[in-house]
Amino acid sequence: MLTLWQEIDGQRYYFSSIGAMRAGWQEIDGKWYYFSRGGAMQTGWQEIGSTWYYLNSKGAMVTGWQLYKDNWYYLSRSGAMLKDWQQIDGIWYYLDGSGAMAAGKWIGDYYLTESGAMATNTWIGQYYVGSDGKWIPGYKEAN
Repeated sequence: MLTLWQEIDGQRYYFSSIGAMRAGWQEIDGKWYYFSRGGAMQTGWQEIGSTWYYLNSKGAMVTGWQLYKDNWYYLSRSGAMLKDWQQIDGIWYYLDGSGAMAAGKWIGDYYLTESGAMATNTWIGQYYVGSDGKWIPGYKEAN
């Protein structure tokens, strides 16, 4: 009798209950996995269509914040890696073109703290950012 998961030549495959090899996205026990056209389970960063996903070492799709090689990435509930400005749990972050979170730097008129969160209502050196996070040119501290 064929079990649903099989390891063949160091690759993991998943078969339906009637023995058909699965390919593409498959939900298995509440987790999502991606299998190549040849049926091999994929791990790590995968570009599927024009979207990047991260699949952990067991092949399961990751969501939320993911630390990878000293950079933080955010993967949406669909597993898609996000880029550009994103509001996550009420906080604004900037994820660059590679998806890596920017931190401790200016992005245009907005400053990102060391945690990656956009600064608001605070001084950054001699510059003040308002409640919307944008630098206010010429703002002077009240005496």
